[in-house]
Amino acid sequence: MAKRSDAPDATVVADIRRVIGTPKAWVATGEMAWIDNVYKPRGFKFRERLALPDGSQPATLFVECYFKPSSIQGNPDKLSLGLFVQNQRALAIDINGPSRHVNSVGVGRPFYGQRVGHPQIHTVSDDALYGYAEPIESMSNEGYWEYFVTQAGITGAPPFKLPILQLGLL
Repeated sequence: MAKRSDAPDATVVADIRRVIGTPKAWVATGEMAWIDNVYKPRGFKFRERLALPDGSQPATLFVECYFKPSSIQGNPDKLSLGLFVQNQRALAIDINGPSRHVNSVGVGRPFYGQRVGHPQIHTVSDDALYGYAEPIESMSNEGYWEYFVTQAGITGAPPFKLPILQLGLL
């Protein structure tokens, strides 16, 4: 469990929450530019910067997503959709079958101390910037994407599209 002395500075938490609540605009082309993630874990990723209402595009504000098709038939693919604020994974949706995630942070929140399966949404807590998750209902990948961009306050995001898979690539 996170100790109170390990908690992030309250002004940092407040600033991250403020940015999450601020409208943000997708500034890249109208598509998801997936690339092969040659590092571990193998899969595909993309990262795109966002613009704030004043037009600024802080280098520490971006969306980063990861996708890995399941190598076991019948098991779900892995999909992670993340909003990074000040280089911190401030809001994220994770989908990947069974989970052993236990909320050891988020004191006072509804799922504190509980095991949370996938799909799940990660949000900032007063006692930790990362590590608290709540379950969300199962939906299509397109549904997760729409839910994510809505929760993150992103406008102009492209429609969800998986990377083009080639045999033997992974």
